[in-house]
Amino acid sequence: MRRKKPCFLVLESYWSEDLRERESVQPFVKGLCDLYAWEFHYRTFDSANDLKLWINNFNTIRRSRSDKIVYLATHGSKAGRLRTLEQNIPLTTIARILQPAKSIVGLHLGSCNLGQPKSLEKLAHKTSVQWVAAYDKEVPWLESTSLDLLFWSWIYAGAPRPKRHRRLSPESAAHELYDRFNYAREMGFRVVFRRPGPGGIASSWDTWSPPQPG
Repeated sequence: MRRKKPCFLVLESYWSEDLRERESVQPFVKGLCDLYAWEFHYRTFDSANDLKLWINNFNTIRRSRSDKIVYLATHGSKAGRLRTLEQNIPLTTIARILQPAKSIVGLHLGSCNLGQPKSLEKLAHKTSVQWVAAYDKEVPWLESTSLDLLFWSWIYAGAPRPKRHRRLSPESAAHELYDRFNYAREMGFRVVFRRPGPGGIASSWDTWSPPQPG
């Protein structure tokens, strides 16, 4: 079967109160989507109500041939909260918002400190998403954004190989990042994903085996 294309909803909060601040993931994600003709939607948010509005609207879009992915780009705290200029939003609130959104396949948290496996596993158990990606450490903005782009590209466009590109599962894409970039491991990049059979939900870190020397 032909693999579906991704359809992105990027929800970004302002990174600073400084009017001179220009950081935004929008041009990076849009550039990747333009490159491969993927569907792209973008909004800013400051509160849980904003997230509920845009995620509910995104859920109602009918895209039978697309995998719908929500990318939340904002600050994160070790307490398991998204931090905006207006509100701190717990991951439990994100789970409640996503619970009725049955058409959304992936959730990517472009934030620091939110990749603790137990928290991500709880979020996955309470929703219908197939995978959740996040970082469990403080991460540099540009490098983590670049890693996010590679992760999506390797799933839906393919990871480079000597002869041809091969599309990867979210689990395999995370493993490739660990193998090729030490920095992915140093930043604590984690993917929690559903798999068939007993256990149901697993973490990319637990299923990865470091390459053997020689």
